[in-house]
Amino acid sequence: MATRSSTHKPRRASGAAASKPRAARAAANDTGNTTGARRSAAAPSGSNANHRAENTMNRILLVDLGERELKERNRLRARRQVLKTIIDNAKASGGATVDQLAELANIDMKLGSDITVDPFYRRVVETYTQRSWQELSGQVDMTIDEAEALVADDEDDDDVPEVAVRKAAAARSKKIDTDYVHKYGLIGSQRLLEGLSGDLRRVEREIAGICGLLQLDGTIDASRRGFVQKVSAAQGEYREYRELFDAAFDQLSRQYRVTLRSQIDARLVDGNVYGCIVPGGDPRKRSASDNDNVPSMHDKVCALSGRNVAAVVRKLAADGVSANDPWLASRIDNAYEMQSGAVNGAPPSSLEISLPDLEEAVDVEIVRENLDAAQAIYFAYQLEEARMPQVVEKIVDLFRSGLLPLSYGKTGDYLYGYYKKAAERITEGERRDLYMRAFGAPGGDPSMNQPNREFNELWLRFISAVSSFGRQLNVDRMFRSQIPLAVSQEQVRKAARDLAASLSRNCYGIAYQFSKELKTLIIEFRDLLSDQEIRGAFGARDMWQVIDQVNANYLGGARNSHRYRTQARAGAVIIAWLTQNHQRMTNRFDEVISINALMNPQLRGSDKPMETPTDWDLLQACEQWLAVSGVQDQRVEEYAQPVESPTITSKPIEMPQIARDVLDSAGISLPSF
Repeated sequence: MATRSSTHKPRRASGAAASKPRAARAAANDTGNTTGARRSAAAPSGSNANHRAENTMNRILLVDLGERELKERNRLRARRQVLKTIIDNAKASGGATVDQLAELANIDMKLGSDITVDPFYRRVVETYTQRSWQELSGQVDMTIDEAEALVADDEDDDDVPEVAVRKAAAARSKKIDTDYVHKYGLIGSQRLLEGLSGDLRRVEREIAGICGLLQLDGTIDASRRGFVQKVSAAQGEYREYRELFDAAFDQLSRQYRVTLRSQIDARLVDGNVYGCIVPGGDPRKRSASDNDNVPSMHDKVCALSGRNVAAVVRKLAADGVSANDPWLASRIDNAYEMQSGAVNGAPPSSLEISLPDLEEAVDVEIVRENLDAAQAIYFAYQLEEARMPQVVEKIVDLFRSGLLPLSYGKTGDYLYGYYKKAAERITEGERRDLYMRAFGAPGGDPSMNQPNREFNELWLRFISAVSSFGRQLNVDRMFRSQIPLAVSQEQVRKAARDLAASLSRNCYGIAYQFSKELKTLIIEFRDLLSDQEIRGAFGARDMWQVIDQVNANYLGGARNSHRYRTQARAGAVIIAWLTQNHQRMTNRFDEVISINALMNPQLRGSDKPMETPTDWDLLQACEQWLAVSGVQDQRVEEYAQPVESPTITSKPIEMPQIARDVLDSAGISLPSF
């Protein structure tokens, strides 16, 4: 039904104020009395008045139902994104099937409304009312405001009283029907704008209690056989102890006043709860910051969990407490504290003990800033292998000796400045020490550094696992095989985690500051070697020919510059992916590498792969690195298989004093920490 404005037109029949509270109109229509005396019971109207009334009486928020609703909506959003990706990439995916298109339309309909989407709650209400959810939710399409506005419009148009009475009855019927629907944990009576009593209605308590009992028993899968039978059993238990449930709801419903925003921040309630009463409509088109929303981001609510209430009542019933007990209020509070474990002596069976997430503090082991440093150091290390810094040093030496003819200008100025500031730059020995500590590269001083001996193996295992994962996807797509993947997501995740932890552990300390200087030097070297005068002096077309010329003529022979620059770029992309996606290594995502990103051409590639690489960029970088390094396919398959992770601490460990004494006695001195 189309939405109608609830703005009241001026009264033509009398001079009394036209604005009349909806609660007063409903009371008048209950008896068919439309006299001016009954209409004169006016109250402040408009959104601001309604908002003030809302803040006067806090709404009861059923947080257990709100949390279930949030999880289901997040699941629908994730599924919608998958379906949209399939449609947007129809050329690669073959497009969506008829069933998938219907599923997408159904998801859009659900997410475009505030009506409950949680299948558990829907099935409970269907069983309780013996009516279909479509029937129940369809009757809420026209809001209470709209229904009562129809009554007001008919009165203003001088319709016969019988019409007003009939439509008022329809409005009252709608109020009853909203008992069975909750919006983000706000059940029917808690969504009224006026006449908010502060208590749940009888039927709302029963539904919340039944849901709480089912959650206590772990009966939450509405699709399983016997679910309806479990609902009926929970309803029987509720009605047997109805008086205890009523007392528990009364006692606990006002004890925990919290801001609505705190419940959203705690991920107990969906953020679309803002404005679900006013203005309503499509939640995706509302603004959470609008102060005229009801509820708004500044409102407070009374947090209540039907699950906790059910646990309290079961405890009281087991102890033989009746609703007539003179100490019932104290017993309810004590039972709640005992069941929640707030006091000592709670039975072990009543405590909700959640095992800790050992991966939650992953940043202790993998530090993002250390991975940022590792990327720059690896890039510089590969260019060092191509002798780029040595080439620049030789060019400066030739310039100093007068063997490099250059005109006066920026190139000569840079070479002169480079020569004068030699003492301020990081030396080759310091760079080699850094490469040894980060990657176990030869050339550093082992007495001053602890080399990262496991890097090469961890590096090959990760890029081999990614490469094998991508290759088997292509083979599976070619043959449409249902054979399980030989390299799983978890094997890739494990290899990525081992490599990232190793790099993070070995790039502590001054490595981050050195990485900044190395980045600056690399940019300066690129600009210098690409300079037209420098290229002309060596008869080269590009900077890499300059490097080759200097290597061949002055530094003992040419280097495979193509290999090292490819490895530099590919390695930078790989480490950037580890940096950007280190949270994927904590099992918080279903996929460590998105299969859709690898299979769909439209999702492939980033504009800046060394800064924000995609999964497709990662796969291509691994393939490029393996190709230029000459790693055989047999070795790739061998390295792709998982092995036990090496012992990697979250930070460097100081060598024990006894070990230092042994080395000192052998004539090997180590720096003190």
